[in-house]
Amino acid sequence: MITGGKINAVEAKKLKEGEAASGLNVNVNIEDLKVEKNRVVVKYTYSVDYSPSVGEIKVMGELYLDDKNGRELEDKWKKNKHLEPALAEELLVAITYAGMTTGTLLAFAVNIQAPINVPRARINAPSEQKPHAAG
Repeated sequence: MITGGKINAVEAKKLKEGEAASGLNVNVNIEDLKVEKNRVVVKYTYSVDYSPSVGEIKVMGELYLDDKNGRELEDKWKKNKHLEPALAEELLVAITYAGMTTGTLLAFAVNIQAPINVPRARINAPSEQKPHAAG
C-alpha cells in the first residue's frame, strides 16, 4: 500500500517554436526499489516526448510503501526487476497521476500542451429513423 511520496526533480523543454505536437509518447520507468527507514522506497521517472520533437517533460520522484513484505519485494526486484501485478498497477496509477498533474504545470510554463491524452469526441450525423409502431 502506498503511504506517501514526493517529486525530487522536474524538467521541461520546448524544442521547436511555432509547431504543434501531433502526438505524445509517455514512458513510466521504475528506477529502483529498496527498503529504507522501515519503508519501501520506489524511485521512478515519468517522461513525455512530444512528437515530432516539439518538447519533452520529465518528472522524477519516489513513492513510499509500508514495510509489509518489504525485504521480499526488494529481493525480487534486485533479482529480476519484477513486481506483482497488483502492486505494479497501483504504482503505475500513482506515478501517472503525479506525472500528469505536475507535467500540466510544467507544460504551461514552457507553452506546450498538457501531457493528458484526451480521446477525441466524434458526433455522427443523425440517421433517418422511422418511428416504431407500439404494439
